[in-house]
Amino acid sequence: MLSNLFYRALSFSNKSYGFVLIGAIFLSGFLSWQYQTGFRVGDGAIKQQQLADLLQNGFPDFSCRYSGAKFDPDFQFLPLDLKKGSTMTHVYNGKCYYVFPFYYTAIQYPFALLLGRFGSYFLSLVFGVLTLYSLFKISILLNLGEKARASFLAVLLLGSAFSLFATDLSETVLAVFGVTEGIYFLLREEDSPKIKDYLFAGLLFGFASFFRQEVILLSASISIIQVFRIFKKPTALVFSITFGILLLAQAGINFAVVGHPLGSRGHLQSSSNYDITAQLIYLSQLVFLGKGSLGLLGAYPALLFAIRFRPRTINSLTQILLGILVFILLSGLLTSTRFWQGVLFGPRFLMTVLPFVLIYLMSVLDSNWKSISKPFRWIAILLLIYSIAGGIIFDRLYYKFTKSVVMEQAELSNFSSETVVYRKGSVFLPSDSFSTHRAVFEINGPDQFDSLLEKLYENGTKRFTVIGFKDSYPREKLVPPSQKFEFTHREFKQSPSINMETIEIKRKE
Repeated sequence: MLSNLFYRALSFSNKSYGFVLIGAIFLSGFLSWQYQTGFRVGDGAIKQQQLADLLQNGFPDFSCRYSGAKFDPDFQFLPLDLKKGSTMTHVYNGKCYYVFPFYYTAIQYPFALLLGRFGSYFLSLVFGVLTLYSLFKISILLNLGEKARASFLAVLLLGSAFSLFATDLSETVLAVFGVTEGIYFLLREEDSPKIKDYLFAGLLFGFASFFRQEVILLSASISIIQVFRIFKKPTALVFSITFGILLLAQAGINFAVVGHPLGSRGHLQSSSNYDITAQLIYLSQLVFLGKGSLGLLGAYPALLFAIRFRPRTINSLTQILLGILVFILLSGLLTSTRFWQGVLFGPRFLMTVLPFVLIYLMSVLDSNWKSISKPFRWIAILLLIYSIAGGIIFDRLYYKFTKSVVMEQAELSNFSSETVVYRKGSVFLPSDSFSTHRAVFEINGPDQFDSLLEKLYENGTKRFTVIGFKDSYPREKLVPPSQKFEFTHREFKQSPSINMETIEIKRKE
């Protein structure tokens, strides 16, 4: 009976609707589990704030709302500003912006109007399901067998961060879809060479690049490899030309809105000092072990089989694989090293190509299974089980991590006053991540404290909460001394990692 059920499930997943339906059901369940954490933290909190600001400002004003805009036109106390060495906000043309792509905020806009906060998560789910359909089409081109296709679905959903990105508040899954569907058209070109396949691929990669800028490096890498076959297949130029047109359009929009052709991320990139040693370390993190996560081979050591059985002929598949290798190298050497990988299984900044890499791995194992000796078959199976187990463990860790931070956020919301002052380097929750909207500021050091107090006092704010990590700012150092004001009605609270103190101020006699 169990055997019949197993084979029926295999048969069901071997059809496009079955493959997508199984994935959609799993992702919906995953979303209901992860969504229990409520308010987002970290990057998700910033993206949530971007959307809240757009809804408040009105389309198409993508600037951030700064609580001190009236009395601090120079943005001295703007939290997480690049000029302070942080990584989340920057100032351009008298307005502040968050560093995440405003295109993602724009595409969320109608979903948020219709479905509220949940609309952003639903958007991710939609593109996650679309990606599954693209992967099924690729599995047909790669001639995956029934068991290999089902195994791939298990590895993707359970053993990678795909499920998380397809159900979280993140632009990554939109880029993953664009790249995956674009790769499908590049692969399809091999059997029936048509200009429209290159055209669609260029459009899809261009779409993806609006949300994740590493797609620019990926597209450039594939184009570099295509150059070596340009005389044999001149139609391949259509891919680069189409992508290039969209890239130029994006650069023009970026420059008009935030003053840099690469958008706000360009400001971040230019604020970093290039260090070849740091870049090589970053490359090793992408491949082996990252800050908070495992790299590509660290999470998926079964990819060694893909290296062992690499293609021996030059075709569309080979070009894509070589392009991905060049992309990984360029990502390590050229992109900013200021972001950590996160509490994820597998490399976050290679997520755009990971689903295709995994389906290619399954196709390699499937087509070479009979030639692999029995001991190595067991090694391959154990390595895949390791990846699935690792993905499950890290998903659970991510859930526990976000849950714990959300609990601290609740404590902070209940304790803090309407105005919040962060010490530099402390946990950051934007204005709308509290239970009710807060005015938020950040001081770079004790020497800025009196200047901020003067501005707050003049604008009628005499009560606020100072927040800092307890390891960096113990109770006696949390609130800096003031030369101009006295502190009254002080109330201190400590959560597992945060110190917070609410104070009232009055001028010294």
